Formats: sequence, structure tokens, C-alpha cells
Amino acid sequence: MSLTTEAFDRIRNAIISGRLDFGEPLSETQIAKALGMSKAPVRAALIELKDKGLVTIVPQAGTYVFSPSAEDVRTLSHFRLLLEREAVHEAMKLRPAVLLARLEEAIASMKRAVATKNWEMYTAADTAYHLAILQESRNPHLLKAYQLADGAHEAMRVRVQTGGGIRDRSFAEHVGMAKLLRMGKVTEACKILKAHILYINGSLHTLPATPDKVSRKEYSSIRNYVEIFSPSPSGNGRSGVDHPQQPIARAKQRDGRAQISTKNG
Repeated sequence: MSLTTEAFDRIRNAIISGRLDFGEPLSETQIAKALGMSKAPVRAALIELKDKGLVTIVPQAGTYVFSPSAEDVRTLSHFRLLLEREAVHEAMKLRPAVLLARLEEAIASMKRAVATKNWEMYTAADTAYHLAILQESRNPHLLKAYQLADGAHEAMRVRVQTGGGIRDRSFAEHVGMAKLLRMGKVTEACKILKAHILYINGSLHTLPATPDKVSRKEYSSIRNYVEIFSPSPSGNGRSGVDHPQQPIARAKQRDGRAQISTKNG
């Protein structure tokens, strides 16, 4: 694995899991130090992440974790629905047995994750479930289109699922879809799929707000970047706890400050 690939994977995982906040400023120097590499592969990784929609690079201002608007959420979810609905129909025509076996495998992993409260495992199984639908359609163009925005959508999904009861609903919908597909009821399964994917549009209030612009120095003073970019986080990511506070909010609470500087340095 190249250093650029390693940096890409670890930064991507930190964004998707919620260990990095929407809109958080990113420092090449701090990230490179935490990853134990030079800035060059980190810079290359950030450019790739920009192409995937996970970071925003503002000339002469800096690099930030992406911050989705309500319209971004709406268009991404509808884009995903169009692709998955078509993929379900194709997969059920071409490889129904293989698809159903993969869905059952993902559901079994979800059950284990729920039993052990391993939410990172749950997220991985959730992703595997939907990826199986795209892959078993045997249409590489559908899969390629899906992968253009899968990271951004997954990051939003992880944050929405941290609310009470929402993960239970998600699991029930996965089980319900698979059951209907086993019965050959593709149209009915797609109705659940639509509700499942578009649910996020009614849950925008549960997404964490983008923090006020703060300096990289302010963020770095309250962030443990080694832990954030570790391959196996030790419990401070949104996929691991149900109601985390953003680091800036934690800093305010800890220091008793009414506000922090909005200067973007």
C-alpha cells in the first residue's frame, strides 16, 4: 500500500466515522505528524478526497471536511435511490441467489454488531448490504456512479443513525427488504428501499451542525490527532457512541468560555 493510499484511507475513515466534524479545518502538517509521514502523500490524499466530495479545498483559506447543505443531502439521497432501485431489479434478474446470500450475510453481521454494540461493525455491514445490491447488478457503470458519492452519503448516514431507535428502524428495513426479495416481491422491496434511503431527508435536524469557523490552532489544541487517525478508534467516534459532543462544544464546556474566536487562521 502506498503512503498516499494509506493517508486517503485513514482520513476517509475518520471523516465517515464522525471522528472529524463537518466543516472542521484540516492541517496537512498535523495530519502528517499523526500518520508518521511527510506532507506530500497527505496533500495528494486530500486532493483525492476532494474529488470524492469529502473535503473542500478553498484557495488561500485552507482545507476543510465537507459540510453538506440540505440540498446536498436531498440530491445525494435521490441519486443513491435511483441507482440502487435499478440495481435491485437487475440483480434479481441476473443473480438472485447470490444477492440474497450476500444480504443474509450482511444481516447476520448487523445482528452480531447490535448484540455487542459494535457500531463500526454495524456500519461496515450496512455498507456491505447496499454494495452487494450494486455489485450483483453486474453493471460496472452503476457501481462506478454509486462510488462517486458513497463516502459522503455514508458519513451522513452514520451521523443520522446515532439517534435513539433509528438504528433499530434501519435494521428492520434491511431485514424486510431481504424477506420480500426472497419472496420475489421486488416492487414491494423497492418501496422499503425508498423509505430507507430517503429517511435522511427528514432527519436533517439530527445531523451535527457545522462548527463556527475557528483557527487550526484552536482545533489542534483540543484534538488528539493520533487517536483520530488510528486504524481502530478507541471509542470517540460517532459510530462508537450514541450522543457525542463536537470537540469545540467540549472545549467550551471544559473551559467555561462563552464563545471561541471566529478568526480563521
